[in-house]
Amino acid sequence: MKKQLGMTTAMAAALVALPACSSNDGWNEDVVADRDTAVCVNRTGERVDDDQCDDDRGGGFSNAFLWYYIGRNSAIPYYGDSIHHSRYQGRGSYQPQFGVSYGRAPASTHVTRSQAVSRGGLGSSSRSFGGGRS
Repeated sequence: MKKQLGMTTAMAAALVALPACSSNDGWNEDVVADRDTAVCVNRTGERVDDDQCDDDRGGGFSNAFLWYYIGRNSAIPYYGDSIHHSRYQGRGSYQPQFGVSYGRAPASTHVTRSQAVSRGGLGSSSRSFGGGRS
């Protein structure tokens, strides 16, 4: 006697939806420099738009933004990321290496990394309208 297991509509739908359940949204992956790269950071070490370092601000504001030099094969921070974070720490310097030509960061890093926003759902607690106890 031959047994066959047929695929039901529910099983097919679950298999199609499975990739959507993945927690890898691309933000967990760092962009790695394929060449020596310079990025602009503010005084606290957070990455800002490179145009901030290009601007001639003059006066006392001339060093409000600094170039930070990252070596090849090192992670490149997104806008708002701190170079003091463990994923970037010790992989760059405020001083360029002698004789090294630094390029700009790729456009794929010209975005801000943001945290996921929780809006309630399975297993979470949230309040309904009014927020008071009944």
